Amino acid sequence: MPVPVLSRLSASLRRFLRAEHGNAVIEGAMILPIMLWAAFGLYVFWDGYKSMNKLQKATYTVGDIVSRWQSAALTVTDANGLQTLMAYMISDGQVPRLRLTSVVWSGTNNRFEVQWSCSLDPTVLPPFTTLTVQTQADRIPTTPAGGTQILIESEFDYTPVFSGGIEAMTFNEFVPVRPRFGNVAFSNPTACN
Repeated sequence: MPVPVLSRLSASLRRFLRAEHGNAVIEGAMILPIMLWAAFGLYVFWDGYKSMNKLQKATYTVGDIVSRWQSAALTVTDANGLQTLMAYMISDGQVPRLRLTSVVWSGTNNRFEVQWSCSLDPTVLPPFTTLTVQTQADRIPTTPAGGTQILIESEFDYTPVFSGGIEAMTFNEFVPVRPRFGNVAFSNPTACN
């Protein structure tokens, strides 16, 4: 008697192991977390690159505006307007930090010298001095003696939508531009520091 029960039990077990009904549900349940993780991870990376690209385009736009400046001297109101324009272009709800600096190449001193520097967030981006701008000299294009460059620097704090993949970070851009129509002046740059 024990043999037929045992053989029926082993036959049932063999049928169960060979049966393929419901495999799609089990496989789907196993692969779904991996697919969701990959989808959210790709979205986080895409969003980070999108934010970095927006900051880059906004910084180059401000650089183009400042390089064409020719009427009156820049003011603190103009600098704040440029920062507002950047915030609008980034459209992330945050205001990026902005520093504008005009440097001139001194052939006699063989270095860049600061004409003016305006930082709208001096605690994070302090205004440049002739001494501190030397740390960025290798990032500034070669300029003839007496030639000026305007340095546009911006920073933006990025926080990913989902935690995972990448962590919160600060994107920054450094764009040197040559004034197109002559030296760009700034009236009272210490007022924005």
